[in-house]
Amino acid sequence: MKFARPLFLAFAFFTVFVSTPVFAEDSAIQKQSVEIEIGDDFYSVGNFVELKNDAADDVFLGGAVVNIFRAIAHDLVAVGSSLTVNSAVGDDLRVAGSVVNLLAQIGGDALVAGGVVNFASESTVGGDALFAGGVVNFGGTVAGDLNLFGDEINFTGAVDGDATIRVGQKLHFADGAKISGKLIYFAKEEIEIPAVIAAEVEFKNSAKTVAGVADKMSSSFISTTRILIFAISFIAGAVLLAIYGRGSAVFAETVRTKFWRSLLVGALAIFVSLVVVALLFATVVGSLLAVLIGLSWIIFLVVAGALGGFVVGSFIFSQKDGTKYPRKLLTLFIGGILLVAVGVIPIFGVAFRIVVFMLTLGAAILTELELYKRMKKAKLL
Repeated sequence: MKFARPLFLAFAFFTVFVSTPVFAEDSAIQKQSVEIEIGDDFYSVGNFVELKNDAADDVFLGGAVVNIFRAIAHDLVAVGSSLTVNSAVGDDLRVAGSVVNLLAQIGGDALVAGGVVNFASESTVGGDALFAGGVVNFGGTVAGDLNLFGDEINFTGAVDGDATIRVGQKLHFADGAKISGKLIYFAKEEIEIPAVIAAEVEFKNSAKTVAGVADKMSSSFISTTRILIFAISFIAGAVLLAIYGRGSAVFAETVRTKFWRSLLVGALAIFVSLVVVALLFATVVGSLLAVLIGLSWIIFLVVAGALGGFVVGSFIFSQKDGTKYPRKLLTLFIGGILLVAVGVIPIFGVAFRIVVFMLTLGAAILTELELYKRMKKAKLL
């Protein structure tokens, strides 16, 4: 289940901005979570998620609050607004969130992203590590190479290999900090670095390299950026399902019973919107209206994209009027994994994603019309 990592890691980006306030407002949702085991792998999604037992294989966790205090034999992929890892991880670590606290012993590589990242002094990484955050407090030990990105970085730890640091505002090395290999740092201006920190230091002016920064970023950082984009789909989908309530069952029924009609409506909606915006842009008066319509459609298209996983999953897990929210989350999660897995297949994967997108958009439009009719019939409008 390696393909599940991109979807789960991406979960964090949107969690920071959306999931916490939404889940906090609905006490019914707060108490709900879903757990599933596939082979020896363990998955759990919810508001408060905690690993209760030692894991024999890979672990995938996602939620507003995620706490891990039990040992994991292989990989850990976890995302959440508040995330704490205080255990041993046998292989690779992939975590992200608003606040990430690591007091862990990682046997393999580590990839960590967050608003605030705390890498405690007792923490160790057996392989290479990438840390990215607004504020990064780096106090642990990395046996391999380190890539570090942050606006404010407090460095008190140790790196046995080389270190590449990109800093926005502040980079501070405390007593005891040590880099055994070469240190390359990108900053707006040169920083005085004590000779005991690293045997070889190279400064690169980030202000002069902005234009080519994408080409100079490590492949792992670029992959992280791409991964984070998936967060919008999963978390936005979870929020939309919570807001829709029973309407999500109507949406799933529309997808299954009106497949071709939904696909046609979705394709027509995209075509018509592009034509209308293009025509409005051709006139001076209509250009502002075209921008507003275009922005509105972008938002609507993002909403449709967010529910793509739910569409795929609804063909596996049936949705009824009384379906509980955890089952909806599971449907969204499993469907999202399948969407990601199939999406990486050359040519077919792209075509598959386009079809799912048009199907989701069309079904969303038809669902809104159906709900409108039901409300009007019930004299609620």
